[in-house]
Amino acid sequence: MAVKFVNGEALTMTSAEEAALKADHDAAKVKIDAAAAAATKRANDTASAKTKLKELGLTDDELTAILGI
Repeated sequence: MAVKFVNGEALTMTSAEEAALKADHDAAKVKIDAAAAAATKRANDTASAKTKLKELGLTDDELTAILGI
């Protein structure tokens, strides 16, 4: 059983409160994981684009000038 503190007093959570807490935790984890996946995808896409542009003959200075990467 989980414990919550109300006005400095330790109280045992009901099963409904524990279920709600777990559901909130799970929903937050899904959002955090999605944000991390999106950041990873963006970084991979940026690296891929930079590589492709370099293969076309652009220099690092040119890439920085046009894309800031």
